[in-house]
Amino acid sequence: MDNNKQQFRTLGFLQSWALERRSRRLGAAALQPPTNTDAVAAPEQLKSFANFVISFRYRPPGAGTTCRQGLGTEVANALEDVVKRLSQAGLDVEVREALKAARVRSRGAASFSVERGHLLLFVRCSRERLLHELGRSRLSDWLGGMLALRRVARDSGRQAADPFEVDPDIQDDPSKLLEVKDDAAERMSVAERQRLVYRLIAGPESEGCAGVSAEREACVEAVFPLHNHSFNKSWIRHWSSKWLIDRHDLRRIRETFGEETAMYFAFLQSYFLWLALPAAAGLAWWLVGRSFSWRFGVLLVLWSVLFTETWARRESDIATYWGVRGAERAASLRRPDFRPDRHVADAATGEMVPVFSNGKRWLRRLLGVPIVLVLALVLALFVSLIFALQTFLDEYYDGPFQAALAVMPVVLFSACLPVYTTACTRIARLLTDYENYEYESEYAAQYTTKIFVFQFLQDQLYLFLTAWVFVPNRDRFELWVHGVYDIVRMLPPWAVPFLAAEEKGAPSASQYAGIKSSSTPATVMVQSLLTSFVVTSQIVNLMTETAIPLLLRWWSLRSLRRAAGPHDSQESTAVDGPAMHSTRGLLAVGSSTGVERWADSAATAEDAIAPVDIQMQFAAQVTEETQLPEYSTYEDYAEMASQFGRVAFFSVAWPLAPLAAFINNWLELRTDAAKICGTTKRPIPRRVDTIGPWLDMLRFMCWLSSITNALLIYQFHPDCSFLPAVGDAETMQRIGRTNMSFALVVLLFSEHMFLAVRWAITHVMASWPGAYARIVERSQAQSKRRWLERTPAILRGLADATDETSTDFVSARASDDDSLPESWRVELEHGLQTIHDAFKTD
Repeated sequence: MDNNKQQFRTLGFLQSWALERRSRRLGAAALQPPTNTDAVAAPEQLKSFANFVISFRYRPPGAGTTCRQGLGTEVANALEDVVKRLSQAGLDVEVREALKAARVRSRGAASFSVERGHLLLFVRCSRERLLHELGRSRLSDWLGGMLALRRVARDSGRQAADPFEVDPDIQDDPSKLLEVKDDAAERMSVAERQRLVYRLIAGPESEGCAGVSAEREACVEAVFPLHNHSFNKSWIRHWSSKWLIDRHDLRRIRETFGEETAMYFAFLQSYFLWLALPAAAGLAWWLVGRSFSWRFGVLLVLWSVLFTETWARRESDIATYWGVRGAERAASLRRPDFRPDRHVADAATGEMVPVFSNGKRWLRRLLGVPIVLVLALVLALFVSLIFALQTFLDEYYDGPFQAALAVMPVVLFSACLPVYTTACTRIARLLTDYENYEYESEYAAQYTTKIFVFQFLQDQLYLFLTAWVFVPNRDRFELWVHGVYDIVRMLPPWAVPFLAAEEKGAPSASQYAGIKSSSTPATVMVQSLLTSFVVTSQIVNLMTETAIPLLLRWWSLRSLRRAAGPHDSQESTAVDGPAMHSTRGLLAVGSSTGVERWADSAATAEDAIAPVDIQMQFAAQVTEETQLPEYSTYEDYAEMASQFGRVAFFSVAWPLAPLAAFINNWLELRTDAAKICGTTKRPIPRRVDTIGPWLDMLRFMCWLSSITNALLIYQFHPDCSFLPAVGDAETMQRIGRTNMSFALVVLLFSEHMFLAVRWAITHVMASWPGAYARIVERSQAQSKRRWLERTPAILRGLADATDETSTDFVSARASDDDSLPESWRVELEHGLQTIHDAFKTD
């Protein structure tokens, strides 16, 4: 360890990180969130900001490695290229070896070792470079059509409908966007600062950035910001002590992790609250023992449409109030892999910009459709095979090892699905690359859409096959099973030793050894499968996403906690935002390490020089974070979309499904927060103004739910008066109604009613303007009023002269009839004579 101390140079990144942490602590408010961020006293000015770490990993030479010099030169060139580009972008870089903390038994006895083949690049951004990037970002946002908003003053003497308005100073003089105040770097949120610095790291070199990312560099493993464990702990404690999150909680998430993460939590909160309606109704229907109720089905369809359309309005208002409406395109990074086919002049700036023909891109998308359909068909066939095997073992097989063989399809499905999913992911990535999208946001949306096709089939196809393939054709399936079994019985005994021996006597179709008839009612089969899917998937997701990773994370950090020494009696305060709780909560994710306690106890800026042990512990802590997976909202959105589909499609079969989803989502709000804090890297802040393609997917599932609910009610409703009766009770119990012609009529009627209801709801909602329309209309009116107030005197005189001329002209028309032409009197007398003749009596 002494050698490591001597070799470890002073880390300036840690000094900046500690000063920034102290500065934000002194400038942050206490528990109550301020209504106006500008009202908070500005913290002390800092020379630089510690933001990101780049994990640079390469394969170290082994004992039998040949051409060491050539490999070393290649790695050295790659490192030199990365560091040079970062420096040219105006960033400060420090390169240190990655350290691993060895497990020790005595608390406070630190022991570290160098991790071979792993370097850490600590990136800092100076105040001047950050302020310059802030001005450029504001100008780019304005050119992209984003509104420059400001909070409405409370002492304005009026009750504003919206808390924000367009900044009139910037609207009249856009050059003020470039006027950045000296304390803007300290006043901006952590998420905004990290977003700007990340653009400097990963943005294109043609725009003055470094162009460094894990996707483009061979040795760059990850680019990520560091976790703030004090904020994470206070965040989890705060949320674990309250039932609902509010707008102040969303504001903290936005200021800490960015709009993308905050938008997901806003969606999850809205979805959770909207689930209260079907959860309460489903509980009432379940208590009275009513399944497959057409009234509950109609309620579900109406609920799904109202939720999706109101969320579309809400996300628009949220994006407007956050000032990011239109930011996803305006602030999206141009992909370095984008290959333009020509350059055209930009309509706003006149500069030549690269473009790619939309016609060519649509042609490429059409070429990818058959590939996606083939992959989806392969998945459908695979799921159908697993379904058939599972149904056979559950419903018909009655031989030896029945319990053990029943889990074989699940094991086979679990083993093969990851391989298939990996292949589909790679093919979807290649297809999206081939479509050649210019911006990262467009690329991510198209890639997400392709992947969700396979996710949807994986989640929902099993239930579709049960309800509309196996149940209506279970008699044919049973005959097919017996036919196959007859062929198997012809094989020699040594080939099928697991089958039971045939019973003596004249066997019939139902007396074959190892075969039984399926007697499970159709409704029970659908309900049992839906129950297992809903409950099991929620428990598995909770364990795999949060519980197990948190346990593994706690185990891996034991050595760092021991090396940090005993905890101080006083709790640390959050750095990235105001502290949200001062006592222990129900969950404690992450704990203040010795590094954070040293930063909090630093007396003055000059004293913020850490001992070597602290610096090595900090490097080891960063090395641990490099092992965490990247956080992506895709998995969270996909989980919610899959749950929404099951609730909308099959809740008529099991009315408690919405209640189970409601309870799960209350936990999901907290477990997702715990996942971000303890089991993934800190999210890179990104600005979004919508949940992306997921809204279109939810609307698609709403349309599909109108069909599935209608078919389920038609097929399994026991005593509905307006549905055709089934011949006997046994047939109704086994397969339900199977008249295809009437089913088609029900399907079309339900779909058309759904389209009519959605049209009515969207048009009713459109009659109330959203926040964006209100703010824009008010800003235009105020802009015209200000223009009239500043109108030059000559124009005002011209307007007055025009008014006087108009008034004189009207007065002349009213008083001086003799000045008019004589012809008007002749024409009038002719008309009067005609009327007189018409009324003259004989």
